[in-house]
Amino acid sequence: MQPNEQQPPSLRVLSRDEAETLELIADRIFPKTATPGAVEIGAINYIDLALACDYAALVPLYRQGLRAVNRYARAKFGRVFQSLDDELRDAVLLAFEAGSIADFKNAAEFFETVRCHILEGVFCEPQYGGNKDMMGWRLVDFPGQQFGYADAYVNKRVDLEPVAINSKNIEKKKS
Repeated sequence: MQPNEQQPPSLRVLSRDEAETLELIADRIFPKTATPGAVEIGAINYIDLALACDYAALVPLYRQGLRAVNRYARAKFGRVFQSLDDELRDAVLLAFEAGSIADFKNAAEFFETVRCHILEGVFCEPQYGGNKDMMGWRLVDFPGQQFGYADAYVNKRVDLEPVAINSKNIEKKKS
């Protein structure tokens, strides 16, 4: 770990290897560019927390799918997913998206589930473990949980700072 890197949050369901594979998948689906990507925004933390709670029934699909990603990468390219370059990772994910993995019939379902959960983690209410510092909302200029809008915002772009449900800004607005 580099000196300026933050310690990752504790995992509840995923193993460190599973989380690392999922991070690499998330980075290909919603990559960091000039703006934060899914990993920086906290999508993996969101997914891990969701798998510990409301999405617990999906834990077997995640475990099987993440193993299948590495198995397919090894069979196709001779290396696990984590050691592939971005082009080869994309090839693996395209095969999963198409459902063309012979030994994993739920490949397309796994890919679509992960894709949806990554996007949920980027744009969710921050209290659910993702959307760190409301970064996802800032990317799309979503103002969050406002208590209404002044007439100046009717039919116009909202340029207010995002506010989450449990935000301290809500208390200031009530006063």
